[in-house]
Amino acid sequence: MLQIRDHEVDDYSALHDMDGTDVGVLTEDDRACPDELGEYLVTTDSWHRFAVWLLHKHFEPAPGEIFAERATPERREIETNLVERSVWPGVSASAIRFGADVESDIDVIAMEFAEPADFGPTSPLSAHDETVLAGIAERLRAHGKIDRFGLELIRNPLGLSERDLLLETCDSASRTLFGDVVSRDAAPADLTLVETTWRWRVVHGAAQPEVMQGCTAACIAVGEGHDLRHGHSGTDNDDNPIGPIYP
Repeated sequence: MLQIRDHEVDDYSALHDMDGTDVGVLTEDDRACPDELGEYLVTTDSWHRFAVWLLHKHFEPAPGEIFAERATPERREIETNLVERSVWPGVSASAIRFGADVESDIDVIAMEFAEPADFGPTSPLSAHDETVLAGIAERLRAHGKIDRFGLELIRNPLGLSERDLLLETCDSASRTLFGDVVSRDAAPADLTLVETTWRWRVVHGAAQPEVMQGCTAACIAVGEGHDLRHGHSGTDNDDNPIGPIYP
């Protein structure tokens, strides 16, 4: 039976920090797991519904808080910040991970949330997803990667094209994540980008269908104790004026 619960503080405390650890460095063993998950999503015709998500954190919630995502299409921007769960009663899970200790039921932990308007034609998680989610959880456990990867529901509130990439930066002062749309060939060359979300698609050619894998979101990785909280204000960490971070 499918069980979905809201994340707790411990669910994020257990994750590796994007800026203070090497969580973004994928080994060959790491990469083998998403490859198999992608094959499974294609086989079950779920490649258009789920993307594989690298589990990580930038900061932690307080008790009673959840990570809530808000899309602003006119600015082509997504903000994810922490809000009291009681203030957002109508939200649904947009990103999930799986519980480590499960015997029979599928323990799904909602790690991020969004409002119905940002789901568009994508339906929220339901019992119809149970079989696919069970298959994903089984493969994650077989690879020993239950704490390494999760899933995101594929939505597109900003209208991204295949040429676009969602670039995420962290503002630790306000505990907010910013996601800005950039062209893949115009992403900042002087910054380290860590891929965080991968999806698969099936291209039907003349001979036989071809499975394509692509990264749809990436974090800008920075040194421990340093983030890009000034990226939207036009100053660096010493409040000196800087040029725009995003093209």
